[in-house]
Amino acid sequence: MRSDDIPLLSMLREAMGFHAARQRTLAQNVANADTPGFTPSDLSRASFEQALEGRARPSPGLQRTDARHIAGQADAAGRFRTERTPDTETTANGNSVVLEEQMARASETRMQYETAVSLYQKSLTLIRMAARGPGA
Repeated sequence: MRSDDIPLLSMLREAMGFHAARQRTLAQNVANADTPGFTPSDLSRASFEQALEGRARPSPGLQRTDARHIAGQADAAGRFRTERTPDTETTANGNSVVLEEQMARASETRMQYETAVSLYQKSLTLIRMAARGPGA
């Protein structure tokens, strides 16, 4: 039995992928905090829920049309839909990134990621414990 066959582990892996992709999106927002006209974005919670239900389809991403092309890698962020989410303030140059709000979201995402990792590790420990015979 592979770990992919266990729904709980698959769900936790999907959650870790979502939080990692969200963290990258938030980092891009922070990186563009001084870019005129930039509107921050965030990952759609609905796409995450669809992914958990197994309904999300991976993005087609890059496709090789010639054998000489280098194969692209699937991007976890491509599996989740991003949406523009302006923060509470917009500056005179049209930038609507508020660093405090982005940092709060990043902190929340980090805690959720660490929770998912912890649950994943504990689940593996329980599976290993159950797989051992008595007295082993």
